[in-house]
Amino acid sequence: MKKIVSIILFSVIILSGCSDSFLNRWPEDTLTSGSYYKSVEDIKAGVMGVYAPYQGLYNHGGVTAYIELVSDDGSLPFDVNFYNSFYKTNEFSLPDLWNGYYKIVVNANDVMAIIDAYTPKDDTEATLLKAYKGEVSFLRAFAYFNLVRLYGDVPMVIKHFESPSEAYGIGRMPVNEIYSKVIIPDLEFAFENCFKKGDTQLKGREAAVTKGAALTILGEVYLTMKNYEGAETALKKLIVDKAAGDKYALISDYSRIWLPENKFNSESIFEINYNRAAGFPSYHYRNMSSVGRNLYKVTTTSSKFVGHKNLMDEFVAYEEWTRYKVTVDSGWHATNNLITPIPLKMMPPLKGITAYDKIGCDYNFMITRYADALLMYAEALMMLNRKEEAVAYVNQVRARVAMPAITAADLNIDRMLHERRMELTFEGHRYFDIIRTSKAVEYISRELMSSNDYEDRILRTSPIPEYQLLLPIPVGEIQKDQTLTQNPGY
Repeated sequence: MKKIVSIILFSVIILSGCSDSFLNRWPEDTLTSGSYYKSVEDIKAGVMGVYAPYQGLYNHGGVTAYIELVSDDGSLPFDVNFYNSFYKTNEFSLPDLWNGYYKIVVNANDVMAIIDAYTPKDDTEATLLKAYKGEVSFLRAFAYFNLVRLYGDVPMVIKHFESPSEAYGIGRMPVNEIYSKVIIPDLEFAFENCFKKGDTQLKGREAAVTKGAALTILGEVYLTMKNYEGAETALKKLIVDKAAGDKYALISDYSRIWLPENKFNSESIFEINYNRAAGFPSYHYRNMSSVGRNLYKVTTTSSKFVGHKNLMDEFVAYEEWTRYKVTVDSGWHATNNLITPIPLKMMPPLKGITAYDKIGCDYNFMITRYADALLMYAEALMMLNRKEEAVAYVNQVRARVAMPAITAADLNIDRMLHERRMELTFEGHRYFDIIRTSKAVEYISRELMSSNDYEDRILRTSPIPEYQLLLPIPVGEIQKDQTLTQNPGY
């Protein structure tokens, strides 16, 4: 029995990068049959299968490569890119992201159905099953959260289908309904039923979803919806009330947050685990530009994105030396003889990086951490006109990197975005931050309509159209299901 489950799980992990439509057929990596799940251990293996596609989505060339490239933190120098310049057509829909997230949704639905059909033998099993269902609820919610932020209205698939044909004809559900009917209830369920960080039940499963992860993403969801009361309530439970436990804190040394020997530290809230010895290495460093090849001899780099010159300038202008050193380096591009910023976070030190060139490394991708939660809580308080309270949480984050305290009078949305940029650059937040605060068109257009002194070109002569902030719905999906309409503008 365990051998059969292992084969299913192996298929899930190996095929998680597959781009076949979830509406086309049941791919080999979905968990559709309840017949294999005869014990809680079998169900646990199924739960691990729901996590698996996230390893592909947050690895080299995945979702972060896109969201860094299209933010004002990232660029692609010396090359024309329709994503970065916001001249996308319906050809530029990134169907691998669409199908990757829906793979998680379908797998989560299947595992939830299996859990609901299983009769626990005792209270211990009942508690475990509720926690497992909480974990997959979170994973489904987070998949949908990224889908609606990337594509807007999307199909709402929240039950196990016996046949792929049942998924046709659903159409696109409005974003607000996805939030109210799936994302928020799933995150609330995860908070109620998942274990806390450090609980004995999570020994050996430190990458598992916790109550803290549920509250943090719930806070971000409410911020995105501009429901500041909801965001304040969720994040207060985490930070003030300690409803998710007392294991969260900033670590003292900013440079040690992402080190492999420091995985799942007190600052970590939810991170994607990579382990080369177990056959799941991180190749995130391959996103770097050709400077990686020219200076550091990383032959497998693919030039997905680099840092913006304005990002480096902002670090320097604010004398953010500690975070600057950890976030970005720069090197001369051998072909063009121009400087190129190199992202550093969640990748091995550039000196010696060739040792990992073809084999990968153990650096995890931290989706959210305690500093992120503190700054979101401060933002919610600020938007509720409670700046005196808000500034204390901003200053907690600043104090860790020896930056002087600011005052409540300093706080506004631009300052808050600056603080988040300095702390969280290249962690997958900036693009979503400037969209939810309605600053994306302003900030991104400013960069694209200006030249800089490491790449002498102007990518746009007019501001980006707002519709370009969303990806087009994959044409292949529309061809399969005529109830899927295209996003306006495409």
